[in-house]
Amino acid sequence: MNMKQTLSGLALAFAVTGAQAAEMSGTVGFTTDYRSRGISQTSGDAAIQGSLDAAFDNGVYIGAWGSNVDWGDDANLEIDYYIGYGADINDDLSYDVSFNYYTYPGYDAADADYAEIIAGLYYGDLSATFAYSNDYANLDESAQYIALDYSLAVNDDISVDLHVGHSFGDYWGKADIDDYQDASISVSGSVAGMDLTASYLINNIDDADETDKGAFRNDDTLILSVSRSL
Repeated sequence: MNMKQTLSGLALAFAVTGAQAAEMSGTVGFTTDYRSRGISQTSGDAAIQGSLDAAFDNGVYIGAWGSNVDWGDDANLEIDYYIGYGADINDDLSYDVSFNYYTYPGYDAADADYAEIIAGLYYGDLSATFAYSNDYANLDESAQYIALDYSLAVNDDISVDLHVGHSFGDYWGKADIDDYQDASISVSGSVAGMDLTASYLINNIDDADETDKGAFRNDDTLILSVSRSL
């Protein structure tokens, strides 16, 4: 699927759901390092990120998310598009399924655009997610990711968030990095309309494959983030 097909699909989704009321939302934020599943996408440097979303009464939502990136070559921008559906199973249990398309405009070194399906199951403050791509990073190899997250509310403004994830599949078996686990503990809070988060990330990537500088930095690290909902 190319960019034109992706945008056409999003436009069609808007047309299909356009007759229903949509709730628009967005975010803008700053983070000291953009990490995806424990691996830096900005060579350990800071990132400015933002999103724009529309949620419809029938459970369908659609949106886009963007960030600067740095892979040590001419990659400098990531824009992700997604469309999904979420609903309640009962008073305590809900689910969500989305189609995500990751794009890197202006990236000439390679065509790294790819699609991924993500499914989530939510029970109270506990969530489980599973992601699958049959063509991860457009390299003709499949990759999967499974994660568990738990959020413990300290009070109305502060929470402690726990995360553990596992990256696996054909891509990781043939890439320099084998299957690995990542985990984090975060403290999140709201002050004057700003959402603040401090996260400490760890993983079990083999020492021979661990790097603490440059492209795809993957060492243990502390990340500070601030965002605001629009």
